[in-house]
Formats: sequence, structure tokens, C-alpha cells
Amino acid sequence: MELYTGGSRPQATNDDWNATLAPLFQSAGAFGFVVGSRDAALNPTLGGAFTVQVKGPGSGAVLVEAYDLGAETSPRLVNLSARHWVGTGADVLIAGFVVAGAGSKQVLVRAVGPTLATFGVAGALADPELEVLDGAGRVLGRSDNWDAALAPNFARVGAFPLAAGSRDAAALVTLPAGSTYTVKVSGVNNTAGEALVEVYEVF
Repeated sequence: MELYTGGSRPQATNDDWNATLAPLFQSAGAFGFVVGSRDAALNPTLGGAFTVQVKGPGSGAVLVEAYDLGAETSPRLVNLSARHWVGTGADVLIAGFVVAGAGSKQVLVRAVGPTLATFGVAGALADPELEVLDGAGRVLGRSDNWDAALAPNFARVGAFPLAAGSRDAAALVTLPAGSTYTVKVSGVNNTAGEALVEVYEVF
């Protein structure tokens, strides 16, 4: 695992995790790792945008997690995104997140495919579709092609604009706090390609 905050050199890296981090897993509500496993973990102090890249000696499924360990009054995590290949069947792009606290929170969720091509990404997913599900598997939000009425919300949260009339997907959903949610990105009509899933906190 490599952590980038700008530039071509990683700010921090980890191959096999250090067992001294185990108490932080518990405080964050993360599941524990098997002692001696080859999982990776880092505990950096960050501000601004950052990127995590994960690679290995071969192929395989991997879960990338980011936990905000700051205090209530400190800067907080407001946006998460992940880019990966979206296949068919069970081989879809999945992102999970937790809304902490009480009451409810509005979030902007996007699945970007066609607009990725404007950034030079090859093999972009032509027509992504997203679903937002709760822990019981109920669909709380769904989008195939994004609605231009959402554009002001993109600017509000600092998200890059989507190409007008594109088949990217976006949904604005209000979610009860204290629960876990999943975003599932797939290709319409079982299509495949590179896609970006994003979750933004709406202030």
C-alpha cells in the first residue's frame, strides 16, 4: 500500500502491517487482522487530498479502508472515491461507508464512467449505474444517467463537473446516521469498463 499526497513519490508505504496498530483498529470500529498476516495498514496524519494505491505480486480481490480518527472539532473526512475495473455479474465496484452521529446526513454519490475519458482514462465504462443500499440490502437510492439539476451540488462539495448529457450516474440521498451503507456500481446491459465511485458529504 502506498499513500500519495501529490507528486510521484509516496509519502508513506506499508507492505505487512505492524501489530502495534491493533488498538487503533478497535478504536475505529475496524475488524482486526490476523497476527502475522500480510495485510497492510498505515496511520498517517493528513490534510487535503490524498490517494492510496494498492498492488501485489499477483491479482486478487482487495478491500481498501479509510477511517477518520480525529476529534469532533478537528478536520474530518468529507469525500471518498475509488477507481477500478467494473466487470459483470458479481465482479462490480463496491464502496462502503458509515454515517456517524445522530439525525440524518445528506450525501452525494456518483459513478463516473464516460467523463473519465476526458481525463485520459482508457476503457472507461460507457454507461454506469449505481445503487445505494442499507445494511439490510434495501435500495435507498439509484441512478442510471445523472440529472443536470444536481450540477449545483457538484460545485458545492468540490466535485469536478460531469460532461453535459453524459451517461455518468449521480444521486443525492438523505441517510439516517448510525448506520452502514453500500454503493454498488455496475454497467448497464452487463457492460464492463473502468469507473470511479465517489461519496461526498453535503454540508
